[in-house]
Amino acid sequence: MDGTTELNERQLKKIIEEHGSDVKNLIPILQGIQEEFGYLPAAAISAVAEALHISEDVIFGVATFYTHFKFTRPGKHVIRACLGTACFVKEAENLIELIRERLGIEPGETTKDGNISFEKVACLGCCALAPTIVVDQEVYGKMTTQKMSKVLDEIMEESKQETQQERVERTEYENQLENERDGGQGRGQGSLKENERDGGQDHGQGGLKENEQEAGTIGEEG
Repeated sequence: MDGTTELNERQLKKIIEEHGSDVKNLIPILQGIQEEFGYLPAAAISAVAEALHISEDVIFGVATFYTHFKFTRPGKHVIRACLGTACFVKEAENLIELIRERLGIEPGETTKDGNISFEKVACLGCCALAPTIVVDQEVYGKMTTQKMSKVLDEIMEESKQETQQERVERTEYENQLENERDGGQGRGQGSLKENERDGGQDHGQGGLKENEQEAGTIGEEG
């Protein structure tokens, strides 16, 4: 289901059931889904449409009206730059331009490795700290381009380490699967050889009995 696991699918069903199938509960349901998945997966929208007996177009129409809802999976880290009046007059655009250059993405986009998303927001409600940047849930106030550059260094290094760790874990998992597969084949071949050996022994014993029977018959005739 659009990259979600069976557990997520059960959670999706639970979210819908908690709010009920009345169309008036559409927004709370969408909020619950985004809180769970970080965005609104296409398959989740289809499930909601079916549960509420409305078209997907209606859901998209409501969701796109609110800038809060997202339709693409966000990065592991999200940088939000405020463009409220207080931040704007204190040259928040310089911070935004720096973020653009360092990450190589525009507001609303995510880096190619899926690690960092960049967003512009109308107001973060921290006007006394303008210009303000929020990274994940941490607020950075009275920002300068020098401070922003340092924050970006930290985020990018952390993302790099996370990517390396994921590669190591994926390699270990693949090696484990390969070892289990090779072990299963080895056991199968061992069983085959054992069966062949047992079959040979049975055949030998059968031949011995036949020889004994023939010898006994010859003795009786003699």
